[in-house]
Amino acid sequence: MNEEKTNLLQSNGRQTFNVALSQSPRHQQHSKNKSVLTLHNIIYICGIYVLYSKIRSRCTPPKTFELDDFPTPPSDISDNNESYRIPKIIHQSYKSEATLPLEWADTPSRWKELHPTYEYMFWSDDDNRKLIEQYYPWFLETYDSYPAPIQRADAARYFAVLHHGGIYADMDILPIRNVDPLLYKFNLHENTDKQMLVAETYNLGLTNALFASIPNSTVLNDFVRELPSHTKPLHGFELFIPHFAVLLSTGPTRLWIYLNKHRETILTLNPAGWGQCHQCKQKQCVPQEGSFFETRKGGSWHKWDTRIMNFIFCHVHFCIWSGLCGLLWLYYNFIANKNGKMLDNSHDLEEQREMNDVTGKKRKWNTNNRSLENATYLLRILLSQYRFPLYCGVILILVL
Repeated sequence: MNEEKTNLLQSNGRQTFNVALSQSPRHQQHSKNKSVLTLHNIIYICGIYVLYSKIRSRCTPPKTFELDDFPTPPSDISDNNESYRIPKIIHQSYKSEATLPLEWADTPSRWKELHPTYEYMFWSDDDNRKLIEQYYPWFLETYDSYPAPIQRADAARYFAVLHHGGIYADMDILPIRNVDPLLYKFNLHENTDKQMLVAETYNLGLTNALFASIPNSTVLNDFVRELPSHTKPLHGFELFIPHFAVLLSTGPTRLWIYLNKHRETILTLNPAGWGQCHQCKQKQCVPQEGSFFETRKGGSWHKWDTRIMNFIFCHVHFCIWSGLCGLLWLYYNFIANKNGKMLDNSHDLEEQREMNDVTGKKRKWNTNNRSLENATYLLRILLSQYRFPLYCGVILILVL
């Protein structure tokens, strides 16, 4: 009986001590600071990683173009148009040739000058519709239903190349030299099962700005057969995000999604090979040695949502870090404060005493020309009260 009482007293004593310890200000403070310090470390590590990633992306050299990948065709084949699996036909499209913008006015003549043995086919809006109506009437209703002219232009280029074969290029793509090596590569024995050549972009995707195909390609035919099922890719939100509606219905993203499942049937041309300007480095755009093309400013169909998307793409580190800082600020100002939690470490007793030393004494500004002491005084206040906002701001400036 005495033993049981002794054990009960000891047990109650331990419980009382643990409760008292857990309720003591020092223990509570230590527990809070431990969790807050862990969160701080996570935030600081994330900031350093975002900065490192930004520096790494800036220092990464652009893709190189290996000219040896596209051998020059022998003279007996080069002069014989029928020897090519992909016909020597150039396709380009715009509203009409008479309404070409000034910066693209010399594009047709440049193509014709460097490719005298090629057939040049210019497709106006009227020509595009006639092509669909005459050879692909099953698609005419879908074609007419597209709300944006660029969607009809995107779709029509696929049908033009499907019907005639050849190479298509946007009006902002100008040749630097003859493209015979691009077409001849399909004549090589290892490429007899390839049907299309498609240009790559810097974001690892494929684009419909430049592509070539054999006539009546099965992979291209199967692709256009799928277009009617993608007229509403955003399920009713196309009006609010028109850029993505174009990309996902008839644009390059739709082509990329499909061809990515049929990589065995295509060859690709990397961005350096066709002179694509990096979206984020337009002012530094210089064609690489050996490139077949150079590019001028395009995107005549771009709208406000395109500019927002391009800003996010070019400042992805800035957007990620600012979003993270903003979410944490909202959390600690509207959620954590209600529970007595603070992001800043000022709850720590030692730091609180330091704060009191700095601000509690109502220290006056030193007017005796002691600038170093004044600067130290300001720095201590800033670091103690605004440590996290300062850290966020410095990283934001560095990654912008």
